Amino acid sequence: MLRSLVVAWGAFACLAVLSPPSFGCDALASPDVAEPPDPPHGGTEAVDFTAALRGMMFDPATADGNGGPGLAPNGLLDAVELELIGAVLNGSASLPAAADGPDVASIFREVLAATQQDLAPLTASFPSAPLGVAGYLMIGTDASIESIAAMTANFGAPLADATQSKTRELGGLFGPDGDADGDGFTNRQEYVGMIDQGTEAYILAALDPTQTPDAEALEAASRSVSSTERMRVGIVLYPGFEVLDVYGPVEMWGYVPEFELLTIAATAGPIRSTQGLVTIADHSFDSAPEIDLLFVPGGAGMLGLLKDEATLDFLRRRAAAADLTTSVCTGSILLAAAGVLDGHRATSNKLHFSIARATSDAVTWIEEARWVDDGKVVTSSGVSAGIDMALHVVDRLYGTARAEQLAMWTEYIWNRDPTNDPFVGSIRAGSHGDH
Repeated sequence: MLRSLVVAWGAFACLAVLSPPSFGCDALASPDVAEPPDPPHGGTEAVDFTAALRGMMFDPATADGNGGPGLAPNGLLDAVELELIGAVLNGSASLPAAADGPDVASIFREVLAATQQDLAPLTASFPSAPLGVAGYLMIGTDASIESIAAMTANFGAPLADATQSKTRELGGLFGPDGDADGDGFTNRQEYVGMIDQGTEAYILAALDPTQTPDAEALEAASRSVSSTERMRVGIVLYPGFEVLDVYGPVEMWGYVPEFELLTIAATAGPIRSTQGLVTIADHSFDSAPEIDLLFVPGGAGMLGLLKDEATLDFLRRRAAAADLTTSVCTGSILLAAAGVLDGHRATSNKLHFSIARATSDAVTWIEEARWVDDGKVVTSSGVSAGIDMALHVVDRLYGTARAEQLAMWTEYIWNRDPTNDPFVGSIRAGSHGDH
């Protein structure tokens, strides 16, 4: 798997560019109380997890990536999950069964002290990291702990086993499947039922057993569980694939928490590119799991596969079952040879358009196009065009703000106009026998 791509705090920040709202815990305090009570965590200042997230370059308005390794989402905004904990720590709300439950404030003090020690190498660049990481650990689920521990380890600041295990004493009380107020409904159910009324309404419901979600909200909560499942992206490799065809889109898609990237080839194992770089195929054609998004790159090795029935059959079957099929460069020629593009509009590398046309006349080949979106099939022009196509796919699935943030994060100038094709002249010059 290509999970090692997610190695930066900014992987969360890339989720959007929206201005984050203020989720202040003091909003929950009673208006009759002139001053909030002293925080039970033992400090003099309120715990502000939202500020800590901003200091770590996470966007509180959109960040949802603590569902496990690879920053899988769990369907709840991280900031709101942490606000629930902050409300208890700051004394603006309490657990109904606090006397019988874990000592949340005591556990937090120990975890914060431990993260301050473990993350000392990071505090110069990210002063709020210990508090933010302590908050993620306080969620208390294996998924959240594993997710944040993997990230700090990538930054050379691994969390000690004792730091990670301490919050397991909470038993996932504040996690999506926990039940903070003991009313028989999970925090996820309370979230789906109340979050449309705001963070304050959710927190009050999550900590008040007299407030329960209605039947419609429970049904929505059930749907939200399945909606957090990751979209499996199958990247087809073959000897002689073009490196940028693959790794341009992967650079973008690797920072999409909803994507699970996997590589597939006729035989699992090392596959050498045109440039000599070796990439490991996770699966063979026979062992590959179901694929939601099929991705086919181009490359010099494509020519030897135009009559390879094993490859063509794999593409044919998997494209039929996938939600979306994409290609870069001459990858579209392989798809055309398999019949996947029959009846579709598509484009390809301008220098090899004559091969595209000769391969299939059942495809409407579009000369002037950086990429072509034809519903279930999205094809792009040569090599670097795959990055523009990849960002378009993110735009199509998750919105323009997400795609723009990815482009900014990678310092890439995104050509978002599919008709803006500066290389179409290489066809029209007629130097390759197209006309």
